[in-house]
Amino acid sequence: MTRPNVLFIMTDQQSRHMMSCAGNPHLDTPAMDSLAREGIRFEKAYCCNPVCTPSRVGMVTGVMSCRLNADNNGICEDRLDLPQEVLDGAIGNVMQGAGYDTFYGGKTHLFTPLEPLNAGFNECFNDEREALPAACVEFIQREREQPFFAVASFINPHDICFAHQAKNGINTHDVLKLREAALKLPVDELPPLPDNYAITQNEPGTIEAHLNPKAITPAITMRKEYDDYEWRINRWIYHRLTEQVDTLIGQILDGLKESGHASDTLIIFTSDHGNMDASHQLSSKGVPFEESVGVPFIMKFPGAISAGQTEGEHLVNAGIDILPTLCDYAGVEKPAHFLGRSLRSVAEEGDRTDAPPYIVSENHWFRMLRGERFKYCCFATGDEELLIDLESDPGELVNLAACPEHQAALNEHRKLMSEWMELSDDDKGKAFL
Repeated sequence: MTRPNVLFIMTDQQSRHMMSCAGNPHLDTPAMDSLAREGIRFEKAYCCNPVCTPSRVGMVTGVMSCRLNADNNGICEDRLDLPQEVLDGAIGNVMQGAGYDTFYGGKTHLFTPLEPLNAGFNECFNDEREALPAACVEFIQREREQPFFAVASFINPHDICFAHQAKNGINTHDVLKLREAALKLPVDELPPLPDNYAITQNEPGTIEAHLNPKAITPAITMRKEYDDYEWRINRWIYHRLTEQVDTLIGQILDGLKESGHASDTLIIFTSDHGNMDASHQLSSKGVPFEESVGVPFIMKFPGAISAGQTEGEHLVNAGIDILPTLCDYAGVEKPAHFLGRSLRSVAEEGDRTDAPPYIVSENHWFRMLRGERFKYCCFATGDEELLIDLESDPGELVNLAACPEHQAALNEHRKLMSEWMELSDDDKGKAFL
């Protein structure tokens, strides 16, 4: 089979439920919906780390970012550990080495050695907002002999981070205008509170301890001060920002159709991490709850991936599975240090023989393992744990870690976490158990 062109579209801070094709009736996302309608949507996709820079480092290297000392936003470059094999295996270098013409547009939020022009991309376009679609389309529509690999990395709906500032009268990227529009609406036109609005029973204290009251989005302040109405205003703004980025994605998809390459282009769509969106009375990201670690993940490739599929069983780690998938389609050998799996066979054939038994998401202060039924978390404090039965409690409302009747499941998942730490050389994480 001829190698496909590849279009990789990424949003920022979009939870997996923030698409109308995912059953959300409070927004309209026709572009994302079209990808799901014409491809496969994975319902159990997770980021490798639920904050911007570490998640992006994972996606461009195929390595769990904590192994590279990129475990949180705001870390210094001199802390990084980027072996040559990791740099050589970065997404741009892999695709350029496979003979692709490469383009990166939009938000990077990476470190100097991994910035696009240093790591295999022929071109980089820095606008992450309204100008990005035209630049991406111009690249796609050029005459060329080789296949193209284009990345379109949008900033929104990340601007939800400025909604608390807007509440205090500060306008950043027109978020204040969205708030003013929301305030004029009848209450019943605002999204309702989520079903898991309540704070988790027996929530580990370390979760609140890591919510910074001085952050741009002070989640701990919002948890203590917001009433139901303010949370619904916040949710309305988040939904509108998601619709805005969907419109920009639609412009790229229209341009791809006009180019004549829609039929020979693999499209992968995801986000770097989610957003709490009032679940557990929290906003922002960086916590191990589903709204923060869960991301949308859609693949479309006409003629190879059957249309209209919803995959609800296969666990996807967007951080480390994307690069092996691209290697598979580009016809190059997966580097030996990649722990992720190609999603090609499950997307094209429904083959789950290589399905992982669990996936892991990490941060500098927690390790989260999601298995078939349970989610388990351990923390840097070393004295707290979280165990959720996602089958009976998908909203994560009850922490079962201290329940005697669930000690067998707790011990099983401690063992799985220890197994993962050995497999992935997570020496720092071993102190969490």
